[in-house]
Amino acid sequence: MENKTGKYFKYAIGEIILVVIGILIALQINNWNEARLEGIQEQITLANLNEEFQDNLKDLDSINLDLLKVTHKMELLFSMFKEENSTDNIKSLDSVIGSILTSPTWKPSEFVLNDLKSSGGLSKLKSNRLKKLLFQWTRFFNQMKETEEQMEETSKDIIDFLKVNGSLRNVDATAKTFNYEPSRLSINNLGLLQNPEFENHIDDKLFVLHETKAQFAISKQLISKILEETSAE
Repeated sequence: MENKTGKYFKYAIGEIILVVIGILIALQINNWNEARLEGIQEQITLANLNEEFQDNLKDLDSINLDLLKVTHKMELLFSMFKEENSTDNIKSLDSVIGSILTSPTWKPSEFVLNDLKSSGGLSKLKSNRLKKLLFQWTRFFNQMKETEEQMEETSKDIIDFLKVNGSLRNVDATAKTFNYEPSRLSINNLGLLQNPEFENHIDDKLFVLHETKAQFAISKQLISKILEETSAE
């Protein structure tokens, strides 16, 4: 009887051990599956980030060309300030003023990055370097927004000044989309080239343009690093 009981306990213990081993194996397989799925999801996330920042880089290169054109016109206008100016410069002056009223702004997409932040996926990325780069990007992008607001404000200041001290209509008349003649009033913008306040407005915008140009260069470097990191994973 004792032998039978002993055999029964040994059998029961063996069964328990087999069950435990089976559970552990099942848990391990489940962990492997979860790790595999997380790995697949991360690869998808990295691919989406890479695509988003590639598009942002293309947009940046395009906007940067616009920025350089406006900066060139601003520098041309800046060089025209002097005590005396020929009336022959009136039309060219109006055209130059019209070309500097635009503010090239860059609106990069942040859909994938924002989704990653809101879902908590950013902290789950394996690459600490990539996480650091994305945090740097967010912080720097916020700085660029402030500079962008400054540039838009400088353009508004110039337009407001023209409304009171010059002829905005004469400036608009140089645009292809404005199908009206210049002003018939005895007014032109030539006198603005002897106005210190107008010169200060031009100086202000030119300063912000150069600041934006420097920020675009830093942005390009950051994006290149992010693209490299998302491609390498």
